[in-house]
Amino acid sequence: MARIIVLGAHGKVALHAQRMLAHAEHTVHGVIRNPAHAADVEATGSEPIVADLEALEQSGVDNLLQGYDVVIWSAGAGGGSPERTRAVDQDAALSVLDAVVRSGARLLMVSYFGSGREHGVPADHPFHAYAEAKSIVDEAIRDSGADWVILAPSALTLEDEGGIEIDEPAGSVGSGEIPRATVARLLAEVVARPELRGITIRCNGGATPVGEALARWS
Repeated sequence: MARIIVLGAHGKVALHAQRMLAHAEHTVHGVIRNPAHAADVEATGSEPIVADLEALEQSGVDNLLQGYDVVIWSAGAGGGSPERTRAVDQDAALSVLDAVVRSGARLLMVSYFGSGREHGVPADHPFHAYAEAKSIVDEAIRDSGADWVILAPSALTLEDEGGIEIDEPAGSVGSGEIPRATVARLLAEVVARPELRGITIRCNGGATPVGEALARWS
C-alpha cells in the first residue's frame, strides 16, 4: 500500500478520491488551508494536515512532501484575482514539482482538458490566468524527468460516478463533461497502476469503466 498526500484535500474531487484511496487501504493525508475543513477530510478516512501552500517556502514544501510515495495535486485558487491564481496554480504547483523531483515521489496532477501553451483563452478573459498557469505547470512536469501522470478532465459536474471516454489518440474527441466522482475514481485507479507514467489523460464522462479504459496503457 502507498503513502499518499492529497493537496487541496477539501475540494469535491479530492474528498471523493480520499475516500476511495482510504477504502483501498492506502495511508492517506490531506492538506487543507482552513482548519475548519479538517473534520470533512477526516471523515473520508484521510488524516488532515493544515498547511498553506501559497505561504510556504521551498524548504517547507520539501518537508511537507517528505516520505510520501504519491503526491496528488487537486488544489487551486478557485478563481479570484490573477495574482492569487498565479501564486497557487503556478508558483505553488512548481514548488511541489521541484520537491517531487528531489524526493522521487510519483506526481498525479489534476489539470483540465484544454490545457496547453496554445490554449487560446484571450488575455482579457477571466479564465486566462488559470489557463496560463496550468499550461506552464503541465509543460514543466513533462520536462521534469519526474514520475508523473497528468489528468485532464473536461467540465466537471456533480452527477454520480460513471464511466469514461479518453481522448486517445489525442484529438479524437472534443471536450465535454465528466462527474467529479469519476475523476476521483480515475485518480484512485491511476494510483493502483504504478506502471502508468509520463502520460496525459484527457477525458470526458462516457460508457467505458475507468479501469477498462486505463488497461490500454497497462
